[in-house]
Amino acid sequence: MQFFVYFTMEESQPPQRSAPPSPEEMAEIGKFHEEGMKSGVIVATGRLSSTTLRVRKDGDEVSVTDGPFIEGKELIPGFSIIQLDTKQEAIEWVARYREMMGMPELRIAEIFA
Repeated sequence: MQFFVYFTMEESQPPQRSAPPSPEEMAEIGKFHEEGMKSGVIVATGRLSSTTLRVRKDGDEVSVTDGPFIEGKELIPGFSIIQLDTKQEAIEWVARYREMMGMPELRIAEIFA
């Protein structure tokens, strides 16, 4: 099973951490990511742009509009795609990751192929 793990913030919202990670915390996070990639738990990580493109088709016409868009109030500045056997394993993995990152909340959405 694959899961999309992410956090959100509003453009006007301060970062969720009160202070940047220390060098020791960054090393721990780096080790966690490396182990996750090697084991196959972490499929991908990244961050999304705060702007988007809207692609619409109306009949034969395709239009592309630059964002951001009003209805997109929450940004997704970072994400991971993880692969585990059960939802419970994903919850446990994300709970460890959330604690390590010092974030109050991470969200999980199962990916259906």
